Amino acid sequence: MILSNGCHKYFLSVVVALACLAINPEFAWAGEQHVARVSEFKGAVTVARGSDTVAIATGARLHNQDTVKTGADGSVGMVFNDETTLSLGPNSELTIQDYIFDPANSEFSFVMRLLRGTAAYASGLIAKLSPESTRFITPSASIGIRGTRFVIEVDPV
Repeated sequence: MILSNGCHKYFLSVVVALACLAINPEFAWAGEQHVARVSEFKGAVTVARGSDTVAIATGARLHNQDTVKTGADGSVGMVFNDETTLSLGPNSELTIQDYIFDPANSEFSFVMRLLRGTAAYASGLIAKLSPESTRFITPSASIGIRGTRFVIEVDPV
């Protein structure tokens, strides 16, 4: 097959992009709107997005519907776009269920689902601007947040 110079460059670009996606699936996530970033981590920490699960790295971007899991030696710190900080201890699992920070349109939501483990929370702008929009869901209760800091623990079922 003979390709013109323009087609050859386009074809080569597509092949390189597909190779990057195959080697590093997190590369595919780069274009999506992120809601938080990993500020630090220790030990085994993974993020599941759709059917993909990858080890986490400092600076990794997190999105709505991501599930962050820590191993027995794991912990992770996250900073959300509204400056909320959230840390998970060992053997924790948390899903970012719904996060919206759009002050220009007065749209706010901070809904996290803690399935197991320990989380430490320090509120950011969403809790200040729209306290009723901040909520943690656990296997046995849903908690509306009105304060600025707390620690929550969910025992394994």
